[in-house]
Amino acid sequence: MNTISRFGALCATVWIVACGTEVSTGADLQGPSTPEPPGGASRPDDAPGGADGSAQGASSALRLRVPGGARVTVDSLVVTSDAPAVLDVESATGPLITLATDGAALASAVALDEGGEVLDASTGTAGCSLPSPGEERVLVVPDAYPSIQGAIDAAAYGDTVFVQPGEYREHLRLRSGVKLVGAGATTTVLDGQGLSENLIDYTGAQNAVVRGFTLRNVGSAGDCSRDVLGCSGNWYAAAVYADGHSGENWEDCARPSLLLTQNIIEGNEVGVMLYFHALAVVRNNVFLHNEHGFVGSHLQDHAVVAQNVFYDNRAHAIVADAAELDVLNNVILANGAALEQEHVQRGRVRCNVLFGNERLGNVIVPGQDGNIEADPIFADLLAGDFDLSAGSPALTAGCLGEDGAERIAAGAHGGALGAW
Repeated sequence: MNTISRFGALCATVWIVACGTEVSTGADLQGPSTPEPPGGASRPDDAPGGADGSAQGASSALRLRVPGGARVTVDSLVVTSDAPAVLDVESATGPLITLATDGAALASAVALDEGGEVLDASTGTAGCSLPSPGEERVLVVPDAYPSIQGAIDAAAYGDTVFVQPGEYREHLRLRSGVKLVGAGATTTVLDGQGLSENLIDYTGAQNAVVRGFTLRNVGSAGDCSRDVLGCSGNWYAAAVYADGHSGENWEDCARPSLLLTQNIIEGNEVGVMLYFHALAVVRNNVFLHNEHGFVGSHLQDHAVVAQNVFYDNRAHAIVADAAELDVLNNVILANGAALEQEHVQRGRVRCNVLFGNERLGNVIVPGQDGNIEADPIFADLLAGDFDLSAGSPALTAGCLGEDGAERIAAGAHGGALGAW
């Protein structure tokens, strides 16, 4: 998708949400229309709230904003310490949809229009307050801001930093509630230049979004790279990284949280590194030619790793210490290990398609929990086209982790966010 849009993404069972508190199948949401983003961008002195971009009106529910008159599909998922469960719609009043998040570690929801375009998203620690967004501006790089970090620093909670096509050599630190959106993964590139430095760091940021980039070329951490779980997570560098040591007592509501979707994560020592209580929803991405694709280092790194393709990650597609991961609907092809995990904190590992890996690891068992071993039959693997061809067994392999759930396509182009 190459349009500037209200941002969001994600997950499981679908509702059409109507004005008022009804849940129906074809009603329109009423409210003020969402304006088209300007050609430029507002300046920093337009930002609402305090210096940190915060705003008044926080609540413990996820909130999604949509334009008036739009027919909206809401996809949502809540992850508990035991297993995922579908959220219920608590209320949907005019242009603001509110979703309850009681009793979970991580919650995420997305609003999509009839064409599948993402309108808004919210991801965070369930039960914790999220500030209300302000003007929801679009800050454009490089037209209005010469650097991506400069635009992020100028953004307030609820703003989108939109990055036009090109290659950028910055190492970024995200802020809470800021949506970082590229013009498309094949045209908008963040290059780490081989340095052992995190490309995108969301430590300390809650409810952040990264979508529509190629994230590549983050270098080795030296001796620690011999064993990706052998050192603390902060000894490594990754394309996307977060350290969950936040607050005096590592409070739940201070845990960093991110939605990472529709990206190509390529040629890094580590693709994604979650360290100690960091939260993430990693959905509809392609991980290729990394040493380690996704790493959950240390304790209670709650994450959903769903609808991704992992191809030719030399050591591991997915590896974790005691992280609580839900690994769902992925295509895991020609890696060193498909999924290896130490200790006992584990989520659901369901409906993944495995093929040609050197070893499966110690978690996934083909023939159990919907996991299968079969050639996914990509459209053109050598050209990097990870769409599924007709007749691919992956077209009906996905199950969203729930018994009896409707079968969908596994991999990066399956599900609600698959059209990218």
